[in-house]
Amino acid sequence: MTDGQVTHLVIALGSNYQADTAFACAVSKLQKFGEMRLSELVTGSDFTGRSQRVYHNAVAHIALTKSMQYTDIETTLKQIEQACGRDPAKKCAEHDYEVAMDLDILAASIDGQWQMNPARLPLKGHDMQGVRQVADFLLDLSD
Repeated sequence: MTDGQVTHLVIALGSNYQADTAFACAVSKLQKFGEMRLSELVTGSDFTGRSQRVYHNAVAHIALTKSMQYTDIETTLKQIEQACGRDPAKKCAEHDYEVAMDLDILAASIDGQWQMNPARLPLKGHDMQGVRQVADFLLDLSD
């Protein structure tokens, strides 16, 4: 994705550890960006098969109150993950690592043009469910 002025974001939220607390934390911080619509929570097993943990996933569509640079948003999302309990040091605990909060940009409106994050394509099932609820216009872009 190119850097530029972002006015809208679609973000995937995921947690497999203390999900209630982590989601409450992340949602409260993400709402400060602007008007947010949050999909229903989807729970399920780890689609990668690396963990026996139950994952909780949702998708948020945020209309930013003030435009931001894409790279600044990426940095801020990493800070929110850590503020909400993510500990990068716990990543390799026998492939069953705790992820309190994972925030990934699925798409962004950059300089007035929607761009899908190619690293997140094709959309995973749980992301697709959330996108259908809060940003179904993106489905035309992800083909």
